[in-house]
Amino acid sequence: MRGQGHPLQALGMGLVVAGLMLPVGSRPVTAGDVLDLPIRQFHSYEPAPRAYQSGATTRPGWKEDLERARTAWRKGQYVAARKAFERAARRGSLVAAWYLGHIYRLGKGAKRDDLRAYRYYRKVALAYDPDETNRMRLMMTVDALVRVADYYRTGIGRKRLKRDPRRAFRLYNIAAGHGHPGAFYGLGLLALKGEGMRKRPRRALGWLMKAAQLDHAPAAILLGDLARNGLKGYIRKDPVAALSWYLIAARMPVDKDQGQRLVQRIKALTTQLDEAGRTRAEALAERFVLASRKVPSHTVSAHD
Repeated sequence: MRGQGHPLQALGMGLVVAGLMLPVGSRPVTAGDVLDLPIRQFHSYEPAPRAYQSGATTRPGWKEDLERARTAWRKGQYVAARKAFERAARRGSLVAAWYLGHIYRLGKGAKRDDLRAYRYYRKVALAYDPDETNRMRLMMTVDALVRVADYYRTGIGRKRLKRDPRRAFRLYNIAAGHGHPGAFYGLGLLALKGEGMRKRPRRALGWLMKAAQLDHAPAAILLGDLARNGLKGYIRKDPVAALSWYLIAARMPVDKDQGQRLVQRIKALTTQLDEAGRTRAEALAERFVLASRKVPSHTVSAHD
């Protein structure tokens, strides 16, 4: 952003003062939250409530297996949970397939297997219907679109199987139309690197900010890194802006590794800045958080 200060101001985002900052680590992700985190970030919904119907053709018993799987998971019995999810998935449960995508992507209850995770996510993504009236089913399939797009963006394994940035862009664009924060983050990465589309740093920053508005911690962390290191022709190095983004990320659900990296970044910049700089960074973070709360999720579009 040529000659501009904080990237929020450069994009003309209206900001208002918010409440007190939460300390880093004040919202830790528990073992029982791991599978629910992606959908909680997607408009704060959780999958698979008792009354949820997958809409798929199923053999009897999948609901019981699904309930056993969720119960086992929350007790920390990850292997038992995975086996029950697999039984439910074989009987046609899309919910179980969606969970299994997370299990094999995270390596929780089974050895990490990204190719298997991709296949489970793809099965759910293929059930996407923009006219779906069951909101839970719609949001689950939209989330699966994002997970599949992530694999198209990065590829799988050392040989980068399935890598197809253009296809990733198309899927992210669909999911962003439903307000999925991971979709905006993916679009931002593609535009920033010029993969699957021409390089568009300004548009990338806009997409990353929308993801951050929707509580996507990796987007806020990346914006902090960009402010700390600078982006030639678009963002000058600004430790105050960088610290503000890291403080914003610290208010969001993060996993253990992300939390540790955030603590390191925040400590480094807190030491570097004087009291006035730290106070300004906190104020910018607070204002962004309150402004984000005032943005209705359904108004968010990939085409803005």
